[in-house]
Amino acid sequence: MANILEVKDLRTFFFLEEGTLKALDGVSFSLERNKTLGIIGESGCGKSVTAQSILRIVPHPGRIMSGEILFHKTDSGEPVDLVTYDPFGSGIRDIRGAEISMIFQEPMTSLSPVHTIGNQIIETILLHRTPDKVEAREIAIEMLAKVGISNPKQRIDEYPYQLSGGMRQRAMIAMALSCNPAILIADEPTTALDVTVQAQILELMKSLQDQFGMGIICITHNLGVIAEIADTVAVMYLGRIVEHGTAEEVFNNPMHPYTRRLLMSIPKLGKKAGTRLATIKGTVPIPLNRPPRECGFFTRCPEAMAGKCNVKTPALVETHGHSVRCFLHSDEEEPIVEIDESRKRRKELLKETAK
Repeated sequence: MANILEVKDLRTFFFLEEGTLKALDGVSFSLERNKTLGIIGESGCGKSVTAQSILRIVPHPGRIMSGEILFHKTDSGEPVDLVTYDPFGSGIRDIRGAEISMIFQEPMTSLSPVHTIGNQIIETILLHRTPDKVEAREIAIEMLAKVGISNPKQRIDEYPYQLSGGMRQRAMIAMALSCNPAILIADEPTTALDVTVQAQILELMKSLQDQFGMGIICITHNLGVIAEIADTVAVMYLGRIVEHGTAEEVFNNPMHPYTRRLLMSIPKLGKKAGTRLATIKGTVPIPLNRPPRECGFFTRCPEAMAGKCNVKTPALVETHGHSVRCFLHSDEEEPIVEIDESRKRRKELLKETAK
């Protein structure tokens, strides 16, 4: 099946006074039409920055330094590289919300508290679908009904605080899908929702994907959500993808030590009461002024090889049906990419991104 999105060797850095924070350091993946890619990892691994980079909404002082984000608008036409677009220009504004939409992590903070749900959905429709306000309102009511909100003609004039968490999330999904996008990015779509509502939201996303034929990127740390909806899985750690493959391959045959320990940490039925859950020691380090040659998981990996993992960066290579970045499976190293990170250059970029 044809790809609708290809991310190639993407690097997004934040140039701070303290140094260079490498939020994304060579991320590559693809998304097929009508398929779901799940991106998993702990907080601080670069999942949300990946979504922000695709939509070109990386906050100051972040900046895409290199790489390509190829968006295939049609099956036959040439792809467009979103990295070349001005993040404040009309070109990317025509794509945001219309062809690539996003469900943000927390609807209560993403929705405006002083505007009704209807006003916010209708604004998107007026920008990208029709200038007719009456028609736009009808489309908004129809979308609220499609996402399972009861009595949408009344709810459309209510404010976010009047809705429950599950209904706010549904309203966010209605807004994201109101222009029939080709790609939907869902950043933690079920955070803070109870299990019953989680299941409803996931079922809703799958049914709407079948209806609209869109590709979905689901970003989460919840492995149960990924197992439920993802066709392919990318495991991220410290700004890099460390394992990538079909959901079946990654869950049934995890190869990277980080992936294996993420799966081991899931509670399992049948264990004795009081049994401690498996954990990964330590925390994700801040990717600030890190050594140029090192496996990011070295300090937390029980299988690390001193003199190798701490002085070399493993490449992402295909083995046993899917890709993995680990010296346990290949001796191939990641090539060095030279990027000017001097203090003078950081100050120049800080001034540019502040404009």
